[in-house]
Amino acid sequence: MTDLILPQCGACGTVIYPRREICPDCLSDDIADQTMTAEGVLLARVDLQHSLEPYFQDHMPWPTGTVQLKRGPVMIAHLVNGALTTGAAVDIQQMMDIKGRPVMVAVPLGSPTFTWADVEKGRQI
Repeated sequence: MTDLILPQCGACGTVIYPRREICPDCLSDDIADQTMTAEGVLLARVDLQHSLEPYFQDHMPWPTGTVQLKRGPVMIAHLVNGALTTGAAVDIQQMMDIKGRPVMVAVPLGSPTFTWADVEKGRQI
């Protein structure tokens, strides 16, 4: 299991993603980073059929999905395993993509830490 560092409101406890300067629930600016579980549930998935990125153009279809974390926020993530289905328990892992940009990747719950090369292999499962 992995952990994420996400901003949380000190006034009302709301986990804020994406990052904002004030809490969207109570408007407090008492925001601090907290370490929390990266476990969640795959809400929806879609296999992208088109991309403007040259790398992804050569690797279509590309599985992506929305994941609701146990702490509430919903994030969009690459899917390491093309066989993941809606409702699957997942962990979110942050890694660098092929261009060195940080991305979120959903992996089956309890999976080991993955690399971008694993994402490329796993999407073919």
